[in-house]
Amino acid sequence: MFPAIPSRQARRALLVCLSLLAAAIFLSTFAASAAPALQNSACQTAPIAADPSASVCISRVIVPFNGVSPENQFYVSWRSQTPEKGQVQLSSGQVFDDVRGADYQGITHYIMVDNLDAKKNYSFDVISGGQTFTNNGAHWSLKTGPALQSTNPYIILGRVKNSDGSDADNVIVFAQLRDGDDKGTQGRSAYLSALVVLADGGNYFTIDVDQARTQNLAQKYVFNPETDRVQIIAVGAQGTATQVFKLSDLHPPAPAPSLSLSSSGSGTAATATFTPIPPTNTPTFTPSPTATETPTAPTPTETRLAPTRVPPTESIVVPTEQASPTIAPTQETVTAETPTLVAIPAGEEVEPQHTRVFGGVPTVVPPPPPANNNALFIVLALVLFIGAILLGAAAFFASRR
Repeated sequence: MFPAIPSRQARRALLVCLSLLAAAIFLSTFAASAAPALQNSACQTAPIAADPSASVCISRVIVPFNGVSPENQFYVSWRSQTPEKGQVQLSSGQVFDDVRGADYQGITHYIMVDNLDAKKNYSFDVISGGQTFTNNGAHWSLKTGPALQSTNPYIILGRVKNSDGSDADNVIVFAQLRDGDDKGTQGRSAYLSALVVLADGGNYFTIDVDQARTQNLAQKYVFNPETDRVQIIAVGAQGTATQVFKLSDLHPPAPAPSLSLSSSGSGTAATATFTPIPPTNTPTFTPSPTATETPTAPTPTETRLAPTRVPPTESIVVPTEQASPTIAPTQETVTAETPTLVAIPAGEEVEPQHTRVFGGVPTVVPPPPPANNNALFIVLALVLFIGAILLGAAAFFASRR
């Protein structure tokens, strides 16, 4: 009997140890998956403060090539209280200026960090208004991920307006894909971004969502335009706007929506109504007025005073009188075209050639909060832990018998 007791105790002790080990592994895995992101999760809508660290965002991590390449890049953005110059400094000491120029000073800052290597860690600090911010000494960092190329571009576009209806200038637009059918890539993507600059004739933002990656940047984000969604966040001097759309609703030929900035952070979004142009107005008869405007033909006929030719001149005058009404409709068609040309930009969403995008989210109703299963995971871990303790206690008392 006594030799069997140690073996039974050993088995039970081993079972307790394995249970504790499993619980520890589960908790460590959960902690790793729930670890905070490399940036503030609400960096796009963080309030403007003297220290802009909370508003520093990393977006549009694009790595199409292995090795060091100028096409391998990511973008850093933030907002400041007053117009000032912004820069990004890598830990190597290399400094990058705003995409709008080294001398640009503004409230929104948008810096491209390029000439990077694939699957490499980079850390950096932000210089705003001549002052260096180090993320409380932790610095900002990311790993670029493997080389992934955009093989089938899928462009989404829209407009951003101020609260008074004017086009918003120097606005940063963020886009994050969200799974809507539990197919393809699940969860949410890393952020893409773009910049709208009116001085360059750009009043639309365009973003290629085929460049989207998973949040850890390790894989391509696979999406379905008809079932998956995209959150658009627009950030400008007059506030922010947030809205969630179905992907296909932002892709031509769907009419591009207009997002209105608001100091409250929600803003509004309105879909442009497409006004079809009647097919009769499409042919422009610009040469016909020039041809029919030559009523000089009757004037030479009037100079012909030969009485024998009076009848033909009358026959000629009759068609010219019939031709004159044709001039009026053509003029009416020309004038009718002018209002349609004015209406075209409101519904014509295919204006990407006017947009300046330096890289690649809008709401009347705020987006639904992401599902949070942290409580469930913690309860499961506690159950495992308590079960392990109970098993150990049972083994102990059993051994005493």
